[in-house]
Amino acid sequence: MSPEYNDNENKTEWPGDNKNSDQTSSDPEARSAKKEWAQKMYLKEIDSLFKGKKSSVEHTTAFDEIHKRSGTKKFNTAVKKYIKEYGLPDDWSTLSLLLDYKDVKVVKSVIKELLGRIEDEPLSLKEGFKSKMNIIAMTTTDDKLREAVEEALEEL
Repeated sequence: MSPEYNDNENKTEWPGDNKNSDQTSSDPEARSAKKEWAQKMYLKEIDSLFKGKKSSVEHTTAFDEIHKRSGTKKFNTAVKKYIKEYGLPDDWSTLSLLLDYKDVKVVKSVIKELLGRIEDEPLSLKEGFKSKMNIIAMTTTDDKLREAVEEALEEL
């Protein structure tokens, strides 16, 4: 008679393999939460790769400065510093704030950028943009800016 071979004898046991174990890794909810967390971290890393400089702490600080300084004397300085380092912002709300910036060339670029995105925005933002364009058209002393705003209003 030959001895019986036990397949489980040489098997390496991994955490969670033992169904009778009290470890949290065998809990489906814990595994799901861990998997979800890992996926979020992975997506965050991928996002930061595509953003480049805009994923840094310095970017966040400069970005926040634009919002904090809106309506103050330091607004133009904050915007100038941001644009020099990072270019135009990516989000609608910050771009809208830049419509109050003193550099006409930048404002015209912002108008063009917002016009390119306006189809994807809700009606309330479209109406807000249109109102802002009307205000700029009525109050600006720069003829080139007024012309750009009037062209934008025609497109709306």
